Amino acid sequence: MASNINHAKAWLARKTIGDTIAFLPSLIATKGEIKQMIAIIKEGIQTVMEEMNHEE
Repeated sequence: MASNINHAKAWLARKTIGDTIAFLPSLIATKGEIKQMIAIIKEGIQTVMEEMNHEE
């Protein structure tokens, strides 16, 4: 899991605005790359939620 998230930092352009994540894919991004971007962000959100649940 963490390796995918760390890899995403190398190529995934994103910006957080308050509680919103804005994606900034390249104009030449393929459908597969967009799906991978969404999967990586989803995995990151799930990881954070799991960590938050363990802290309670």
